[in-house]
Amino acid sequence: MPSAVALDRVGAIDAARKQVKHKCSDTTPCTFTATQEGNRWQVRVEFTRRASPEAKPMPYKGGHAIFVFDQGGRVVGRIEGQ
Repeated sequence: MPSAVALDRVGAIDAARKQVKHKCSDTTPCTFTATQEGNRWQVRVEFTRRASPEAKPMPYKGGHAIFVFDQGGRVVGRIEGQ
């Protein structure tokens, strides 16, 4: 768990990766965007799907989640895409 001083953009993204490791892979990669809001980090995770094994992975409607982390790296909020 990152310490309060160590949580930065990279730490917030790493914490989000742990939350969605079951949904992100080499065949369906995810993208992560972190922004700081006061003393919390919000990380938006975009999921992808493939229409076929040969197709390029593409984002899809509702295929995202937003995680809110405190400075200790704990999830204090989560919003699922719809």
